[in-house]
Amino acid sequence: MAGILRLQEKPVFRSALFNIALLLSTELQSPLEAVPYLQQLLKHYPDHHKGLILLGDIYLNNMQDIDGAEKCFAKVLETDRNHAQARHNLCVVYVERGELARAERCLSSVLRIAPQEEYIRNHLGIVRAKINDLGTKSELDARHLNPTNGALKVEL
Repeated sequence: MAGILRLQEKPVFRSALFNIALLLSTELQSPLEAVPYLQQLLKHYPDHHKGLILLGDIYLNNMQDIDGAEKCFAKVLETDRNHAQARHNLCVVYVERGELARAERCLSSVLRIAPQEEYIRNHLGIVRAKINDLGTKSELDARHLNPTNGALKVEL
């Protein structure tokens, strides 16, 4: 592992940093250990979309850092407004905040960009069902609602 740690100090290992982070977060199920590699990657390559998506996923699903996740997904959208995965994941941020009406509008717009992506259609259905259960499309107060109960997760 000492050799892996030295990679963090060399910005030229862009693919290696990302691949180690991906391996840690998925195969080894140690997403928190992936964060330093992703931070190093993004220090030298701040627009690395896959790195931003993975870090945002870890922030949202493992660290419950909704604001950090939002910043990662928004950063991808600064350079690619139609990046379906980043837009979808931003919609999940809205769900986590309890902003179901906003999440529904967001997922509807993402579905228009990527109609072939079944996970987007499924998540839109989940959000619409939650809105229907509550009987309103107005912005909902997150203090009175556990919006996802684990039903939505960001997609890698």
